[in-house]
Amino acid sequence: MTVVLAKGANAPLPAAHCRVTVTAGRDPDVFVVLLGAEGRVRGDHDLVFHHHPAQDGVAVAGQVVTAELSLLPAAVVRVVVAVAGFAPGAGLAALVESGASRVEFPLPALTDGETCVALVELYRRGDGWKVRAVGQGWSSGPRGLADAFGIEVDDSPAPAAVPAATNPVAATPPAAPATTPTTMPAISLEKVERTAPGLVGLYKEAGVSLAKAGLGPLRAAVYLVLDHSASMGWYYDNGSMQHLAEQALGLSANLDDDGTVPVVFFADDVLLIADLSLDDYQGRIGLLHERLAWGGTRFAPAMRAVIEHYLHSGASDPAFVIFQTDGEPFDRRQTREVLRGASSLPIFWQFVGFGHSRQLRFLRSLDTLGGRVVDNAGHFGAGQRPGSRSGPQVFDRLVQEFPEWLRAARAAGIVR
Repeated sequence: MTVVLAKGANAPLPAAHCRVTVTAGRDPDVFVVLLGAEGRVRGDHDLVFHHHPAQDGVAVAGQVVTAELSLLPAAVVRVVVAVAGFAPGAGLAALVESGASRVEFPLPALTDGETCVALVELYRRGDGWKVRAVGQGWSSGPRGLADAFGIEVDDSPAPAAVPAATNPVAATPPAAPATTPTTMPAISLEKVERTAPGLVGLYKEAGVSLAKAGLGPLRAAVYLVLDHSASMGWYYDNGSMQHLAEQALGLSANLDDDGTVPVVFFADDVLLIADLSLDDYQGRIGLLHERLAWGGTRFAPAMRAVIEHYLHSGASDPAFVIFQTDGEPFDRRQTREVLRGASSLPIFWQFVGFGHSRQLRFLRSLDTLGGRVVDNAGHFGAGQRPGSRSGPQVFDRLVQEFPEWLRAARAAGIVR
């Protein structure tokens, strides 16, 4: 039995040997890209095609790709299968076979002049592998694929000089059209439109901010930590906390294919750990927090809960933690110790402060804390009316320091 995937959907790969057959008319060019956790190649050898037909257990022969998943080094977390050189109107599809599993992805009709398309990707999930139907394309052909994944491509020779007698205005080549940064989101726009139409705007805004920061196509697990100390009541009542949760979910839909954000409520201790999902998010923060007691402010228990949850999840992708509060904690020394200890883990802490800046001096100090393996924290002061900030402004600030951490964490061997 063959399972047919819609764009953005995924399925498990039960066997270590995987075969992908590409349908794209006569004699297309099939490419495979091996990617690390930050969505980039380790080097140009990670592009597998007819001139370099095999790498680390992955091979291309005509329109068939074979992958021995057990042979892939731990640094490779995604394997993207793409096609170019197909005739206009050619029906594009990929059939993925793994053991007794047969999964097919018939690509919907192309509408934006794409000449190179990423059909499917094989990706690590815990101790196993899954396949995702991608359907992301570029109108610039294989060059678009190369630019998206950090593959160096030699530029074409410069054009011959224009003769002196030529009209200089007419001879001036037109400026290259501006391009909008794109990402390859973990969950497709079609799925978000179907399951969470109210999040489409936030989902798109988050994708643009990720692309601007050079973070697409990155995969990461997003966590949300919410302060439930006594001073936070106003922010829950006016919808600021629900709105932040929706922003976290919009960001997560770009980074993680499970459509779920673990939410940790804390005061003096951890009060509740619950899930926020695409199909159950509307008003959920209010429903969850209504049964919780108010308390003081201690960061360390909530941070330890996130670390424990992440380590027990078996995730191979890094974690991006949005940690919200409106003031300084009672356990400043313990918080510093936990942050220092966590600097050797693939976890980035983005602290988000609500309220007046004078109340957030401790958060700013965490951003420059010494004694860490790498700088694993960022700080964003959202002000006294955080809900009034535009989505692009919030997402730009949320991911601003994430790329620098990724580079440092990779250099230190923390992120593979």
